[in-house]
Amino acid sequence: MDWDRARLHTAFGTRDVWIWGAMIVGQGVCRALQRAGLTVAGFIDSSPAMQGQTALGYPVCAPESVLDRARDGHAFIVIGSGHHDQVIEDRCRAHGLTAERDYLSSRRLNDIDPSVDVSGLCNLHCISCPQGNLSDRPPTGFMGLDAYKAILRKLLDELPFLGSVQLYAWGEPLLNRRLPDMIAATREARVLSAISTNLKSARDLEAVVAARPDWIKVSASGYGASYAVGHTGGDWERFLANLHRLSRLRARHHPELQIVLNYHLYRHSLGESYRAMRALCDELGFIFRPNMAYLYSLDNVLDYVEGRPLSPEAERTLELMLLDIDSGLERARRRRHLPCPEERCLPINWDGRVRFCGVYFKPFIADDFLATPLSEILARRQGSEFCRRCMSHGLHHYTAVYLEERILEDGLPAGVESDQRTDVDADD
Repeated sequence: MDWDRARLHTAFGTRDVWIWGAMIVGQGVCRALQRAGLTVAGFIDSSPAMQGQTALGYPVCAPESVLDRARDGHAFIVIGSGHHDQVIEDRCRAHGLTAERDYLSSRRLNDIDPSVDVSGLCNLHCISCPQGNLSDRPPTGFMGLDAYKAILRKLLDELPFLGSVQLYAWGEPLLNRRLPDMIAATREARVLSAISTNLKSARDLEAVVAARPDWIKVSASGYGASYAVGHTGGDWERFLANLHRLSRLRARHHPELQIVLNYHLYRHSLGESYRAMRALCDELGFIFRPNMAYLYSLDNVLDYVEGRPLSPEAERTLELMLLDIDSGLERARRRRHLPCPEERCLPINWDGRVRFCGVYFKPFIADDFLATPLSEILARRQGSEFCRRCMSHGLHHYTAVYLEERILEDGLPAGVESDQRTDVDADD
C-alpha cells in the first residue's frame, strides 16, 4: 500500500473526514484511522436503513450533503465498502470530485478484510448454508485464545491499516466459550470486532456483550411459524426471547453496540412476516437489513453451473428463492468483467488453515496461517486456476446480485418480477 499516516494527514488537511460505508468495512476503516491518530467526522451511507443511525458513536448521514461539502473543499471522503466501492467512486466523480484530492478508496490503505472462524461448529442446519446443505464437510472444532491472539498479532504486523476482524465465517461463534476474551483482545488492539450469530444459544451472551464488540449481526428468515423453514432446526420462541435479551444486555453493558438484523427474503418470509420483523426491530432498536436469500456456499453454485447434482437441502433452497438461480447467474455473468469483490476476503479457519475464498466452503489455500506469509497466500490466489474457473462463470458477482437494496413494502425486492406476489399472498 502506498499511503501512510503522513500522506493521509497531508491529504485531509483541515477538512472533515467522512467515511462512505457504515457497515463492517467502513467501521473498520474508522478504527484504522483512529489507531493512526487521525480524526473522523462521521459516516455516510446510501442505505435508508442506515441513515439516521450511529456507528461507533458517529452519525450516519445521506451522501448528498457531504458530496456538496467535498466539492466545496470542506470535506474529504474515504470509501469503505466491500461490494459497492466502484459505484461510490462513480458517484464521487459524477459530483465533480477527484480521486486522491477529494476522496480515496480504502483499498489504497488496506485491501484485506480477514475473518477468523473461531467456531467450526454450528447449532443450526440452514438449508441455504453449507453447514446444512453439504454432506462433505471439513473437521470441526474451536480456536483457542492463544492461537487467536497470535493470529491477530500477525495480521497487525502484515496489515498496518487493519480495520476489522470478523470473528465468524461458517460456524456459530457463540459456541466458543473464549469468545468474550477474543473480543476483549481485539478491542485492546484497537481493531473493530464483529460477530454474526443465529442466537439459538445465549449461554454466554451477557459475557459477550459485556466484552463490548463493535457490531453484532443476527440472522433470521421468517417470523413466527415461518422462521424455521430457512433457519432449519431453529425454535422461534427461543429466538424471540434471545432477541429481547440481547436488547436488554446492550442497554445494560454497551449502548453503543450496533445490532443489525439480517432478514433473508424467501417466498415464505415476505408479507406479514416481513412487516412483523421490521416492527420488532423498530421496537428493539435494531437495524433492519433485508436482502434476498440465495444458495450458499459457491461450492454448490459451481456444482450447479457445471452440471453436478445438488443435495436435497440445496434443491429446497432453490425452490424458495425469490430470484431464481438461473436469473441470478445471468445477472452475475453480465458483471463478469468487473473486479472480484471477494479478493478482500481472508478467511482463516478455526484450525489455522486458510480457505481459498470467503464465499467457498471447501478449498483451502494454506495449511497454517501463522507459518505462511500473507504475501505468499495472496500470491497463490492471484490469477489461480480456481479463480479463473469461478470468474469464467461470473460467480464472483453472484452474491452481489442478491444484495438488492430497493425493498418494497411487503418485502418484495423491486428488481424481482411481480408474479412473485402471487406466491407471497398464497403463503401468507
